[in-house]
Amino acid sequence: MKQHNISAILKHIWKHDQISRIELVESTGLTSGTLTNLTHELIEAKVIREYQSVSGTGTAGRKRVLLAFDPHYYRIIGLDIGRSSYELVLTDLTGKIIKSMSGNTKAALGPEGFMGMIGTNLEELKKEVIAAGHKILGLGVGVPGPIDYASGSLIAPPNFERWDGYPLQQVLESRTGIPSLIEDDARTSALAESWYGLGRNGMNLVFVTMGIGIGGGVISGGEIVRGANGLYGQVGHMTIEPNGIRCECGNRGCWETVGSIPGILRRWGGSDIGELMHAVRDGKADARQCMDETLQYLEMALVNIFNMYDPEMIVLGGRLYPYLNPYLTEIQERMRSRIYAFAKDRVLLQPSTFGPSQSAMGATAIVLDALISRPVEILS
Repeated sequence: MKQHNISAILKHIWKHDQISRIELVESTGLTSGTLTNLTHELIEAKVIREYQSVSGTGTAGRKRVLLAFDPHYYRIIGLDIGRSSYELVLTDLTGKIIKSMSGNTKAALGPEGFMGMIGTNLEELKKEVIAAGHKILGLGVGVPGPIDYASGSLIAPPNFERWDGYPLQQVLESRTGIPSLIEDDARTSALAESWYGLGRNGMNLVFVTMGIGIGGGVISGGEIVRGANGLYGQVGHMTIEPNGIRCECGNRGCWETVGSIPGILRRWGGSDIGELMHAVRDGKADARQCMDETLQYLEMALVNIFNMYDPEMIVLGGRLYPYLNPYLTEIQERMRSRIYAFAKDRVLLQPSTFGPSQSAMGATAIVLDALISRPVEILS
């Protein structure tokens, strides 16, 4: 019951940024005494703090005491593990980025090579935080899925060699001493929008990340959805071409096989996405045809996503997105001609809030989500 009540308090504080105790009593249904005791505990724990705000008109306005998240004590580390790069971000409890670093992982041979590369950065970051008098609340990690959440291991992630079965969560906790949570990188991206970005005041969105692979994260009713096998939202593996090539997931004709960067370059016959876009601008027929097909696949996939998940918005991101951004308005209009007439004006495509840092920010959101959902457990 205590965890439920504290969670309710934190959710309402987060929703409003700053809120008074009287407003919290009204919105949570808790008694004034219970709310006063619990907010006092949260202040003592340095999770929230009091602010004074002047209300009313003129210079004689009455000062109100407001509650908000405390940005001064706790720190969260977010780690995005990509197929060719990584990014680390350090934030406070409000999502403000304090420090970030990134690097190329193409030379890393499998997970142990990666851990050797990133381990020094994590240790230095930990020392800096402790030396400055802060406490690390947790380490969140976004990584290509699927994931075995019970063991914190990866399950044969497509296009991610040597990571199958790797106990990532256990290794990170053992080597850093920091409580760690791992999540599919498309879901971390969705969580970044849900907690810090476009979806902060919404309840239903789908995040689609497009790069070396294609993934999706679904927020429904304000919560991330995983499904029975952790495969909910694997939009990159919907069938787009029934007789297409075999995907690493085992299916044939997945959107990822034709709409990811490797899939697009395979169809074009080139080796660089920038060169393809240059050829498109130059009006070369083969490049224009490849781009037209790419946009058709994108349109088809997004219509399917809209019909399957019925979101308030679809947010697009990933390494491929900047190349597709000029076509966003066109795609949105084409989508509207292919869905239920009564819902066509509700089709909303948006670019991601955090660009290349989306998944790393989402990794910090995993920890924030855990704090707000399970505060007693996380703080203990």
